[in-house]
Amino acid sequence: METDCLVHVFRRLALEDVAAAAPLVCRGWRRAAADPSLWRALDLRHDHVARFMPWGPLAAAFARRYGVSRFAFAGFLTLCLSRAAGSVSDLALPPLLSSPAAELDRVAAGCPRLRRLALPPLLSAADEARLPELVPRWPLLQRLELESKPSSFPAVAAQLALHCPDLSSLKTSGAIKPEDAAAMPASLPRLRSLCLDSSYLPKQELLAILAGCTQLEEFSARNCVGFNEKDEEVVRRGARIERFEIGGSRFVDVLDDEMMADDEFCGSSYVDVM
Repeated sequence: METDCLVHVFRRLALEDVAAAAPLVCRGWRRAAADPSLWRALDLRHDHVARFMPWGPLAAAFARRYGVSRFAFAGFLTLCLSRAAGSVSDLALPPLLSSPAAELDRVAAGCPRLRRLALPPLLSAADEARLPELVPRWPLLQRLELESKPSSFPAVAAQLALHCPDLSSLKTSGAIKPEDAAAMPASLPRLRSLCLDSSYLPKQELLAILAGCTQLEEFSARNCVGFNEKDEEVVRRGARIERFEIGGSRFVDVLDDEMMADDEFCGSSYVDVM
């Protein structure tokens, strides 16, 4: 079968099969499995626990077929980026990285054509501080997902404004402070889609975002703490947005100072308890 036809067929396979099984059939299949187009979209977050644990089936396949005695996510990421040859356009990283700094460096160096990037939650303070330095490496970025809002968010937004002119979609969750709310319209006024679900989002910050991001077509702030989903002013401000979702959000009178100082307190577990 011609290589182009094999590549078309392999697009229907799971990434694990393209990586660990197809290359062993014959030289033609190995050549087809190495085609960069098969490695442009890398969803490494889906079912990540079962896929990347040392005792999982993917590790067993690499051990049995390639003699890899110590399987690690870092090695699999390196393989994927090598096969993609700089063509990765869509990348979702799993929640737990063994060496976040090294793996973020790999992504920065190996994915210059990224259009969508989903970063893992709970990065260390040092890794969060480095994010503004990495943003310029992704000039084609259109969609960014930050599962936990980094403490460096205003600096990240400023770098996105400078280096990612096509960015139109942002998703994040955390304590939205006044400086974060100010950074969105100041640096990202052309956003068309913004998701802040399960955040601590005071009404004042919400209104500032809605007033400054005038090109929004989709806005979601579901299950937030800090404003009421039935607040008339909020509903009125959001009426111009084609898709405006704030269901499940509620106002809470008092949050203690320790919670306010913690960027991570308002993740899904906190909001669920509230």
